[in-house]
Amino acid sequence: MPSITQAELHDPTLPGNLPAAQAMDAPNAETLPSLTAIWISAARRRATINGVTIGNGQTLADGSRLVQIKPGYVLIRQNGVNKKLYLVPSVKKPVK
Repeated sequence: MPSITQAELHDPTLPGNLPAAQAMDAPNAETLPSLTAIWISAARRRATINGVTIGNGQTLADGSRLVQIKPGYVLIRQNGVNKKLYLVPSVKKPVK
């Protein structure tokens, strides 16, 4: 019985026939920051994005600016475009 080497095995979770290194690196993909917490009090609003807690108008390490903080999401400006980051991702199911 012939033996199979590790190099001959294909990961079924990879898209198409791309090698592992190419599948993980998307050269022109824009990554959204990760929102993990929103802190709202009578005195101020803060959000934790990419592990850093910042307030309105402050800038992230990638150059994105925090524009607005709401109870379930924040609005950031990234590369000249406003984008919403939700604290809990929306789950949408098609209506039948």
